[in-house]
Amino acid sequence: MNSVDKIRFLLFYGEAPEATCYGYLEVNRDGNIIALYNSCGEEIDMFGGHEFVRVRALGKFDDEDRDNFYSLLESDGVG
Repeated sequence: MNSVDKIRFLLFYGEAPEATCYGYLEVNRDGNIIALYNSCGEEIDMFGGHEFVRVRALGKFDDEDRDNFYSLLESDGVG
């Protein structure tokens, strides 16, 4: 099972965002970050000089069921 957490960026591509900037973090079952997403749910470069804090967990989804991933984002107002 992967999990999705809402995050708040402190640095976004190495720069402090002008306004509060949220995104999403996908973590695998071993607790490793496997993807970062911007506030629109678009995947972004994980190695772009980002710093973030976790805000809250949105939920978990099965590795093969990406529909549940998008449902979690929609539950937070994305889409």
